[in-house]
Amino acid sequence: MDTLDSIFSPSNQQELVSGQWSVARWVPDIATGEVLNIGVMVLTSDGQHELRMLDDYERLSCLFNSKNAAFHAELACKVAKEYLSSSPNFTGSISPTLHIESRGFAQGKTLEAIINRLYASVVTLGKPRQKPQRKQKFQSISIDSAYSSIKEKLKKSLQIDYESHVPQNPYHTISDSFGTEKIYLPFMRDKNKQAASLATAAYADSYRVKSYLYDGFRNVETALNKNIIDEGALFIVLPGEGLDKETDERIHDELTTFYSFTKRHGIYIESSSDIALLTSSINSWCQNKEVASIH
Repeated sequence: MDTLDSIFSPSNQQELVSGQWSVARWVPDIATGEVLNIGVMVLTSDGQHELRMLDDYERLSCLFNSKNAAFHAELACKVAKEYLSSSPNFTGSISPTLHIESRGFAQGKTLEAIINRLYASVVTLGKPRQKPQRKQKFQSISIDSAYSSIKEKLKKSLQIDYESHVPQNPYHTISDSFGTEKIYLPFMRDKNKQAASLATAAYADSYRVKSYLYDGFRNVETALNKNIIDEGALFIVLPGEGLDKETDERIHDELTTFYSFTKRHGIYIESSSDIALLTSSINSWCQNKEVASIH
């Protein structure tokens, strides 16, 4: 009896994360009515939310025999992400071709574990593609995936200081005479006087890498220009192994140019292909510790 009591005692039961989950669904062609799942989101009972959108669109180009399909899919993902980031409780139709559906209860050890499981089972277009011609398969890393993984690691390393450095909403809204804009500032320090953005270069498309890098720069530069923060930083997820030589060289050239450009603007920058190392660097930055260069 004592053994059973010890097994089921609260101290021996791991606290699970629970909440509601929803799926973003896209209709590529209203005439055919085909529906594709392009993303998932989890909203926990304490108000935290995590989302993961499709970030590899090559299958769509083959599926519909059109390069335009990838463009429209990426646009749909961006719109769905915008809606869910600003209104996590939203369900219904965003447009005739884009819908958010509530799917009910979800539970797991961590928010990252839940979102990974749901994405893998629901967003079938996001499954890694097999490319046997490569000795080592290249794996892209989306900003959502990187952010989710980094947050879970920071919870353990920052502990009680986590909420001081990782805001629940990573977006800051700016409104001026030109309109409203959201800038991505997922990490803070020094009582929110300093902020850092996150960007990913872990793609096999140099043009896409360049776009994401300068999006990250724009987030920090805008915050500085609007006097939201006094100092800014940018952390970058680098591509790992598996790229062909030509693509690797193109991305390397883009990164070299970008590093010089960013530093000339006085923005602190760190990068790594290893999420654990990059998280360690972010952790040190948050706590004003000296950060060893890792790029």
